[in-house]
Amino acid sequence: MSMSIGRRRFPAFEIVMLVAGLAFISPLALVLINSFKDLPQIIASPLALPRPVCWQNYRDIFTTVDLARPMFNSFLMAAAVIACLVILGPMAAYALERRRMPGRKALRAFFLSGLVIPFQVIMVPLLQEFRMIHIEFTYLSLLLVYVSCGLPLCIFIYSGFMSTIPRSLEEAAAIDGCGPFRTFWHVVYPLLMPCTITIVIFWGLWIWNDFMAAFVFMGQDRAQLAFVQLWSFLNDQYVKNWNTIFAGVVVLSAPVTILYLLMQRRFIKGLTAGAVKE
Repeated sequence: MSMSIGRRRFPAFEIVMLVAGLAFISPLALVLINSFKDLPQIIASPLALPRPVCWQNYRDIFTTVDLARPMFNSFLMAAAVIACLVILGPMAAYALERRRMPGRKALRAFFLSGLVIPFQVIMVPLLQEFRMIHIEFTYLSLLLVYVSCGLPLCIFIYSGFMSTIPRSLEEAAAIDGCGPFRTFWHVVYPLLMPCTITIVIFWGLWIWNDFMAAFVFMGQDRAQLAFVQLWSFLNDQYVKNWNTIFAGVVVLSAPVTILYLLMQRRFIKGLTAGAVKE
């Protein structure tokens, strides 16, 4: 009797998860369906399938809204930030994890304190500081914001994984004549690839989808970035082309969605790396 009770399935959890999944997917499906309609079809029947399919919306994205250049700028910004994070993050984590220097614990706490400070708290002081040094409303200021916000989590992830790497590998490299610099880049850094992939996916998604930081630190007129440009088109009181806006949302969401679907296993592996010491 106990065996039959233990094997009995209660599908309540699966039903709840299915309903929650449908609740999350339905807005995405609605956006995708309406991106293939013209404006009269959307107003008349927003839930119906497109008849006929209107491909002009996707052409207007790169003509009327002109999203090609902002998308390229967003890609360059994400690439620059990720390059800084995957270079500075592991170097700082290596020094904190391997070097026996005075104040190491305090320095670690200083870096990790960035994980508990909300971005909204430091947003206005940062903007005032950038004005004092005359780099306000520039891509450099936005780059500094992204890198400073990303380093605490990067150091945390890299430190957790680095603690699982045996020191014997570094000792063997030292015996072979490698200095600290060469040991890190040729022995330790290649082993950090799961964490690096996680950083690339996580911060690539965040920077590509970010609107608030780009809008605050660059301004509406100077921020030639993807979602700020789409918002500027949406905010125009004389333009209410919802069909074009829906198509723009689909176009901007497609790259990061495909990236995550292709690399989700490595993303989860990188997040859990270092959780258990072998």
